[in-house]
Amino acid sequence: MDHRPFEDWLLSEEPLTTEHKSQLQAHLRTCKTCSTLAEVNLALKGARQAAPVPGFTARFQIRLAAQQKAQRLRNQIGFFVLFAGVMAVFTWLAWPFLRTALASPADLLGSWLVTLVDLWLSLRAFGDTVSVFLRVINGFIPFYVWGFAAFAFVGGSLLWVTSMKNFNKTLQGV
Repeated sequence: MDHRPFEDWLLSEEPLTTEHKSQLQAHLRTCKTCSTLAEVNLALKGARQAAPVPGFTARFQIRLAAQQKAQRLRNQIGFFVLFAGVMAVFTWLAWPFLRTALASPADLLGSWLVTLVDLWLSLRAFGDTVSVFLRVINGFIPFYVWGFAAFAFVGGSLLWVTSMKNFNKTLQGV
């Protein structure tokens, strides 16, 4: 049995239509859970609220201001510690470059050129390695296997796109 609309009607503060009232009364006669909920709700609405002790608001505001001040202090200390830690790590990582930059501009330019040449040679060696690998593997694997692999990749991609499209439609329908 679906209790959801009846529970919503019992707990909401909005007035019910006559049709909803009659449906709710009929349901309350047959459902022990909802009738118990209605009794508890009536008891809570009829309970007397206790007045706060005199000076409660002033004490609360003073305590809140003290907590906010302490929180601001903790935030400032935390920010300072975080900033100092980040700057220490940055300095430690950048020290070799900073030392070279502070020594002389010629040394800095030389180190940059060496780094760029190393990067270029590494990329070129990687490209040559991939080229040799593809030439060797092309001799071992027949052409029809490459075609089948390409067909399987395209088919799997289409299957994945279709399933994701259906999955998104399912999510949007929920």
